[in-house]
Formats: sequence, C-alpha cells, structure tokens
Amino acid sequence: MQALRARRDNEAVRRALERLKQAAAMTPEEGRDGKISAANTMPYILDAVRAYATVARSVRRCERFYGSYVESSIT
Repeated sequence: MQALRARRDNEAVRRALERLKQAAAMTPEEGRDGKISAANTMPYILDAVRAYATVARSVRRCERFYGSYVESSIT
C-alpha cells in the first residue's frame, strides 16, 4: 500500500474523492434529455478507483450522506 501511495497522483485522488462527495450530497432526480442524473455516484466511484483511491476513503465520502448498513441478527 505504501508503494502505491508513493507512485499515485495524490492530487488526482483528492479531486476524484471531492467530486464523489459532491455527487453523494445531491438529491437524486430523473435525468433530463436522456442523461443520467448528476446524483449518480457510479461514474465518480469509477474515477476514484482509476485514480487509485482506496475503497475505505471512497466509502467514507458517501457514508455521511447515505449512512452505513448494519446487518441485524435474527436468532
């Protein structure tokens, strides 16, 4: 992980994660003119992955807006 962090473009990671956070903060709405809603986070997640952002950092950007899943046990 240290080697990856040393060679990746950390500024690109920061920008990708910021765009992901902005998309997660939007209220989903139907796309206009056949376009996907700007609140669709998948393109921003893919950009973060391509910039070599970690999954944990990507998830933390979204948790603030979506919460986190906690499985309940059924006994």
